[in-house]
Amino acid sequence: MTNLNSHYSDTEWIDQVHQLLLEIVRNSLSDQPKLPEELAERALPLAQKAKIIQENTDGQVIPPDSLEWVGKVRELLLDLSRASLADIPRLPVSMGQRSLVLAQTAKEIKDKVTEKNHSS
Repeated sequence: MTNLNSHYSDTEWIDQVHQLLLEIVRNSLSDQPKLPEELAERALPLAQKAKIIQENTDGQVIPPDSLEWVGKVRELLLDLSRASLADIPRLPVSMGQRSLVLAQTAKEIKDKVTEKNHSS
C-alpha cells in the first residue's frame, strides 16, 4: 500500500513549504491579517511529510544539518492548521515573523539542494 504523502519528493516539499510560508508572510503584512484559504488542507500533508523526513534520514535530499529546520516547519504548520480550524480562524501575531525566518531558510536549503544536484 502506498503512502499518500510519498508523492512529494523532498525538493517538491521544500518548494511547497517555501511557497506556503511566503503566502503566510504576505497575508500577515496586509491591513487585515488573515489565514490563507484552505490552510489546514494544505498544511497537514506538508506537516506529515516533515515527520517522514525527520524519521527517515537515510538517503534524504535534505541535508542532515537542516533537520532542525524541518522540525520547526512541522511545528509551525501544525500551529497554523490548529489556528485555521478554530471557531474563529485568525492569523496569530507571531506567525508572520516565524514564517519569514523559515521561508528564508527554505530558500537556502533549496539552493543547496539544487547546487548539489547540478554538481553530481
